Parts: sequence; structure tokens; C-alpha cells
Amino acid sequence: MRTALAAWLAALLVAGAGAWWLRQHLYDSRMEASRRQAFFQAKAIAGENSVDQGGTTVVHANTLSLPYVVIDPEGTPVLQGAPLKGQTLHREQLTPAPSEALPSWSVEREVRLDPRPARAKNRYSGRTFTAVGVWSYVPEPDPKRGSTYFTAGAGQYTVYVLVTPFEAEDTVADIDPALCAGVPGAAFLVAAFVWLTTGSALRPVEAIRAELAEIGEQGLDRRVPVPRGRDEIHRMAVTTNDTLDRLQRSAEEQSRFVADASHELRSPLAALRTTLEVSLAHQESTDWPRATATAVESVRRLQQLTDDLLFLARPDGPARDAERFDLADTVRDLVTELRHLHADRAELASSLPGTAAVHGHPLQLRRLLRNLVDNAVRHARTAITVTMTADGETVRVEVHNDGSDIAPADRERIFERFTRLDESRSRDAGGSGLGLAIAREIAVRHGGTLTVADTPPGTGATFVLEVPTGETPS
Repeated sequence: MRTALAAWLAALLVAGAGAWWLRQHLYDSRMEASRRQAFFQAKAIAGENSVDQGGTTVVHANTLSLPYVVIDPEGTPVLQGAPLKGQTLHREQLTPAPSEALPSWSVEREVRLDPRPARAKNRYSGRTFTAVGVWSYVPEPDPKRGSTYFTAGAGQYTVYVLVTPFEAEDTVADIDPALCAGVPGAAFLVAAFVWLTTGSALRPVEAIRAELAEIGEQGLDRRVPVPRGRDEIHRMAVTTNDTLDRLQRSAEEQSRFVADASHELRSPLAALRTTLEVSLAHQESTDWPRATATAVESVRRLQQLTDDLLFLARPDGPARDAERFDLADTVRDLVTELRHLHADRAELASSLPGTAAVHGHPLQLRRLLRNLVDNAVRHARTAITVTMTADGETVRVEVHNDGSDIAPADRERIFERFTRLDESRSRDAGGSGLGLAIAREIAVRHGGTLTVADTPPGTGATFVLEVPTGETPS
């Protein structure tokens, strides 16, 4: 409605301006034609006066269409056309031509006629006109020749012909009704057209809005209608459906995440509760140091799981403690620590460069690498190898264990939250299924990647971390 109203106002202004211009143009054109006609008529009267017809100079006073006045050298009217008979002219408005005037002399004057009583009034009374004046010389008339026309004495006369606006007024009066009806009508047609076209264009938007209003938390599988036209609304509908796809996937992942988190939290909580209830029920026979150690282990698992969930719940983005540090030193210290910690599980070897500087978050990258090594320890048979290379733009870290291979179909699935393969569920004690998910999350936040490399069958699994150094190559 606002668009149609704005279009109606704009069309009304434009059409009104166009109608005013057309009316003024027609009026001015007719007035210019009347002005030319008055000039030619004045020249005709002047020419008649200068023609000697057998010694008598005559003027065809009643055969000319426009009203005229002929004044003598003193400025006294000596001849008036029929429309001006009985009208009062202001003599000071019509001045005689100067005595030294050239034959081409002409002038325009404003002439005002006084109002007349009703019995002598006509359409000239009380109006102001433009008069075109030229001069004419009349020779001495011959009294022997009679004439039915006005005979003037010899001398220099000035002829004024009035430029009447009546034809111009009649012309615009004929088109005024059409303009008065056409301008609002044209504006209404424009508004109706804009109403229909805008309504047609916005109908898909309303359909999209109505569908979005019906989509709730339990109806994320619904999609908005996509119009056929390849325009902005089509692209908006496609983008909306893409957003709904992402929302649906996010909701499904969140639901699955909550269910898996609840399941993972239930196990240590159940173990902790069981330990405490049994201990309280049999206080005399309970081995309290052992029961306390079991409870502490359950609490430790709960704390670790809670920390992992909190890390994954944090929004993406750079941390405030980002800095430039040597990743090779971090890996070297981590390998030294874990080599002694897991000496009874597998042999841990490393091949590291002297230095490998990156821009990032030391604690987060250390956690990433620790998760990879811990995962390798849980699945290795006898050996784990950590290898690092740097090429100036990227630092590459490979963590290999000689345990079971990872099938190609599972190489992406293992990075999902709470995902543990069947084989790992039987061997992995205390794992929550969040370590690799956290490791990839940290890699992505640093602009890097974490993938499983292709390895020959029966040789184990290799995880590959690539992190940009953060420096522009020279």
C-alpha cells in the first residue's frame, strides 16, 4: 500500500507537471500565432494607407479580424475596429511613432480598456491586451474621388492591432476537462499497476514468511517455497532453506550431543554412587582407602568430561593469549613427559626439527598434541612415532601408532563427538570419545587441518596435523 501510494503521488506530480506544460505550451503557441497575425494585420493596414487609390487613401476598417486603432501624429484615435467601438482607451498607452521612424519600425504596448456599463459591455471591456504598432504615411486625399471607406487626412499615422487571447483561451478550455480527468486517472492507473505488480512480487515473500512462522523447534525439516523466477526473492528463499538445513543439522547434532553427554556422564556418576552406597551400607567391612580411590577416579573422569564439554561449548574465535612460540619445543617437552608416563604401554619416539615457530595458543596446541598421543597410546601395539617438518608456511606433525588400521569410511566419523569405533570400545578404558573432536576443533580454530593419512594395510594409523606458521612468505 505504501509503495502504491508513493507511486500514485509521484505519477500525480509527473502527470500534473506534464499537463501544465502541455496546457502552457498550447496557450503560448496560440498567443504567438495571434501576435504574428496582429503584426501582419498592422502591416496590411499600414500598406493600405500608403496606397493611393485615385487620390483617396482608404482603410478597410471592417474587413479585418483583429481589433485595431489608428492614431494620428498627435496621438488622437481616428479609426477603431468594430470590437473597440464604444470602448474607452487610455490615450497615454498608445503613443504615435516618432517622426524619424524607419519603415521597419514596430512596437508593442500594453493597452487597458475600462469597464463599461452592461449595455455597452463586451468581452474586451475591463481587460488588458498587448497591442502591436507600426507606422504609415498617408498622402493628401483627392476630394473628387469618393469612397465608402474611411478617408484620412495626409500625414504620418500609427496603426495598433490588439493581440487577443481568445483563441488561446478557447484552445486550453477545450483540453482542460480532458486534463482534469486524465491526470488523476493516469495516476490511479499507475498506482493500480504498482499495487498489482508489487503484490505479485511480494506474494512469494509472504509465503516464505508464513512458512517460517509455522516452522518451530520440532519442524526444522520443513522448507520455504522457492519461486521460479531467478531474482532476489528466489535467492533469498534458497538462502533461507540453506540456513534451515544448517539449523536442522545443528539441532540434530545438539540433540545427539546432549544424549551422548548424558550417557557418558551417567557411567561415572553411577559408579561413584554405587561405591558410596556400598561403602555406607557395609561401613565395618569397607576398605575405605580403596573406596575413596575409586570415588576419586570417578570424580576425575567427571571433571575431565566436564572440561571437555565446556571447551567444545565455547564459541569459535581467537583467544586473548595467542602468541608466537616454538611448537617444536612444545612437542619435545610433551614427548619427554609422556615417554616416561606410558613407558609400560608403548615405546614413544620422535623426529623433530631444531625450531618450528607458529602463531597460536600454546596451551590449546599442547592439548591437541596430547590428545593425539594419548589416542595413539590407547591403540598402539608396541610403538608410537611423532614426526615434525616445517617449510616456512606450514608446520606438519604426524603421530603414527602401529595398532589397528582405520577404515576409510571411519576416517571422518572418528572426529565426531562421542564417536568411538567398536574395537576401541572394547579396549579403551576411560575414554569419552571427545579427544579427537577437541583436537580437530583446536586445529580448525588455528586455521589448520587434522586428518587421517593413507597408510599401507596392517601398518597402523597416522594422524596428520598441519598448522600455518602465521608469517607471510617473502
